Amino acid sequence: MSNRGWDPNKRVISDRRGSDADYDIRSPQSSHVGVQPPPSYYGPNFVNSGQGRSSSFTYGDIKEPKIPDPYVKRPQPYPPSVEAEYYAYKTNETQYTAAKKALALAKPISVGKNEPNALPRLQAGEQLATDQLVASNSIAASRSGFDHKYPTAYEDVEAKTTHQKVAKTWLSRSTRTRRQRETIRGKMDDVRRIQQNDADF
Repeated sequence: MSNRGWDPNKRVISDRRGSDADYDIRSPQSSHVGVQPPPSYYGPNFVNSGQGRSSSFTYGDIKEPKIPDPYVKRPQPYPPSVEAEYYAYKTNETQYTAAKKALALAKPISVGKNEPNALPRLQAGEQLATDQLVASNSIAASRSGFDHKYPTAYEDVEAKTTHQKVAKTWLSRSTRTRRQRETIRGKMDDVRRIQQNDADF
């Protein structure tokens, strides 16, 4: 018979982190808590976010979230971190509106190739178009990312669908702005060619 006595203060520890083998032998039932934590409100591509760890779309394996039935808004209310991400794309919308207004006032598309100071005006217009494009791209990405990260952060399914449609609308706006910027750049090239020809004459 072994001389080793049983020590009630010892703990059995497994080298498998988080397994059921890690328990206190004095009260083994403590490893099986009856109360289950609430499910995470993060989307499947952001399962580590709740622990403060980074998440990524590894190898492009983007998993679509399963929407609960019946639908329940979560988180409710928004914690500060979620609220900050929500207001981030709202801020970009303000920047987009300002850039769009400035671009409309500059009217670079209407600048003629032979007008005085055409190139500086076109260059200013190109920058405004770029500002508008960056803002719309940021909004589309932020809205889409918010939906993937917090798939149930809306009042109901209809509100979620509206959010997704608005994100696509911003992508369409980006496409239109990009075309406008290409038109401006084409005019800039024309002006530079005219200036070069005049210099060579």
